Amino acid sequence: MSTKTNISETARAAALLADDPSVGTEVDREIRYSRVVSHLLSMRVSKGLTQEQVARAMGCDASKISRLESGNDGSLRWMDIVGYAHALNADIRLSFEDRDLPAAEKIKQCVFGIDDGLKQLAILAKNLGADDEITQKIHSFYAEVLFNFLVRYQDSADSIGLTIRVPAWSEKNRQAGDSDSGEKLPDKEHVGELQTA
Repeated sequence: MSTKTNISETARAAALLADDPSVGTEVDREIRYSRVVSHLLSMRVSKGLTQEQVARAMGCDASKISRLESGNDGSLRWMDIVGYAHALNADIRLSFEDRDLPAAEKIKQCVFGIDDGLKQLAILAKNLGADDEITQKIHSFYAEVLFNFLVRYQDSADSIGLTIRVPAWSEKNRQAGDSDSGEKLPDKEHVGELQTA
């Protein structure tokens, strides 16, 4: 269920209980303007940290953390967000997305981001060695990423009537990486051809 749906249902329930549509509008607005605060609070709780521990790490008193968590995004100060994230050992990523950017460009940016993350894991695995337990988990994760991508890719392709055709080669050609008969393996960009069904 999407966040948007949850917000609408919560707002509708509040309006119904109060028998006042304006209450629903106010609840919806408050939820929309509390997303960062809610995310920070959720991260703190999931890490098992108390407000006192976060306050100590930030060099302030716990009442400041209490006020921060009970407020909304409009009351947040940038340095408080930075300090809170640091106390949780979390990085902050600020992203600006051009609404006019074509969907294909947005997808490419996501793919490059995934590639960067996988490269970081590969470096970690290489440094740890092939027999390390973490390396084995990284290997499993790579397979999981590929599986999840292929399943979702297939769902998307099916939804727009695409079929994927990959040319077949003999086992001999696969092992040799080429063919004596002149049949050539495709380069990376042309491994599969998309065809409309």
